Amino acid sequence: MSDHRQADQTVAASTSGPARLARRLEDLYRPVYIWFGYIGAAVLGLLVLAMVYSVVGRRLLGSPLPGSMDITRLSLLIMTATVFGAEHMGHEKMTVDVLVKRFPASVRRVIAPLIYLIALAVLGIVLWQMIAWGIKIQARGETTPGTLEIPKYPFAYLMAAGVFTLIPIYVGRFIGSLGKAVD
Repeated sequence: MSDHRQADQTVAASTSGPARLARRLEDLYRPVYIWFGYIGAAVLGLLVLAMVYSVVGRRLLGSPLPGSMDITRLSLLIMTATVFGAEHMGHEKMTVDVLVKRFPASVRRVIAPLIYLIALAVLGIVLWQMIAWGIKIQARGETTPGTLEIPKYPFAYLMAAGVFTLIPIYVGRFIGSLGKAVD
């Protein structure tokens, strides 16, 4: 996995309290999120093997892997949920700042905490809705439509956990941006 660091981070980073707190928070979650990313990569590897088996089984043996559609769909959910945090640790990702770059630096320092606060609110709502959805489909006993009939609710909770992994990242960014706004 690549080492995600903030693009404008320098060796002599700010030593303000919020900046140190944000760095400590990132140091805490980074190893965990990297291992989650490895889990996602392992699931991708297993998915490739399952798909190769399914294609070869279909062509040569006349029998594809039973439940290959369920396996594919659920593997993609697992991969997505486990790599959310690892992917968003890098500051070079998911940034659309065409307009904000044109503002003076003092305005950007004030806008950044607001943007991260909005992001945290949105993530909180998404997390809440994912958990509510998981509870609903668990109560209904929903399963995948394919041959395996795997319960769907663990995957809803896994996606909620994936969304949850984003919250410490954005809390750290919010705290760091507050430190920059105060400096």
